Amino acid sequence: MPPRLSVANLKSYFFTRNGLLKAVDGVSFHIEQGETLALVGESGCGKSMTALSILRLLPEPGRIVGGEIHLDGRDLLHLPEIEIRRIRGNDISMIFQEPMTSLNPVLKIGDQIAEVLRLHQGLSRREARAHATQSLVQVGISDPQQRLGDYPHQLSGGQRQRVMIAMALACDPKLLIADEPTTALDVTIQAQIMDLLLKLKQDRRMATLLITHDLGIVASNADRVAIMYAGQIIELGSVDLVFSNPLHPYTRGLLQCVPRIGEKNSLATITGQLPDLTKNHEGCLFASRCSCLCDNGQQQRPALKEVAENHLVRCWRQS
Repeated sequence: MPPRLSVANLKSYFFTRNGLLKAVDGVSFHIEQGETLALVGESGCGKSMTALSILRLLPEPGRIVGGEIHLDGRDLLHLPEIEIRRIRGNDISMIFQEPMTSLNPVLKIGDQIAEVLRLHQGLSRREARAHATQSLVQVGISDPQQRLGDYPHQLSGGQRQRVMIAMALACDPKLLIADEPTTALDVTIQAQIMDLLLKLKQDRRMATLLITHDLGIVASNADRVAIMYAGQIIELGSVDLVFSNPLHPYTRGLLQCVPRIGEKNSLATITGQLPDLTKNHEGCLFASRCSCLCDNGQQQRPALKEVAENHLVRCWRQS
């Protein structure tokens, strides 16, 4: 039986005036039914572009130039546009970073959820309204009948995020993509939102792609983690394995940057900057920031290899 989602050697490039920007450059991973894979990395590493590639929603001037994406064995990259539109929101749903910009400010909450149900499920207005009410109940919004008549600006940040989750899960998708689902929320609300997503995933056996830079959220909510750097996955494995035995120097650097209770020392940092992805790089993309000084680092790019059971890393030192 194929995995719920399979991504192989995905390449998504942007054809800009400044040159060819390789935002996603040979990314491969899979997600099983009921599993959560976290995609982690600093801003600009290609996490969100990977998600938008799966949905075939890359903004201009971006294009998918290579690779394969399969959902339950179905090739998404070669489907006609009308077919991929049926899959978006129905089989694959996405929670975007900022609900205030994702929700339509001039439409009531009930109308926005009902529109998803009528479009993808073919429900009548009355059926869609009833289903929308139940969706708000499932995500823990009090007085759902009143909230259906509210506009987005009348809700708190946490309530808007719950509405986004209700919309994303209204059609019972096979795959949920959550792109920084707790951005701009305080710590208490963050925990509530992640607990809600975890419960809904377990109840529905959804595959989930969790995109975040918060390693604490990864540790509490993901089964496996893929560390992404400069458009490539540089380490992949179970959360316990990668966090307890990080093999790539970038992964170790990320973990050292996490603040710890009781430590008064200044936070560790990773020196240097992401490489300019519009330029050709012959060797390892992390070479200029790496303290290992590998002989091959400047001349050849390492491949992502399995160096232990279910633990893959892209590093010359681990080859």
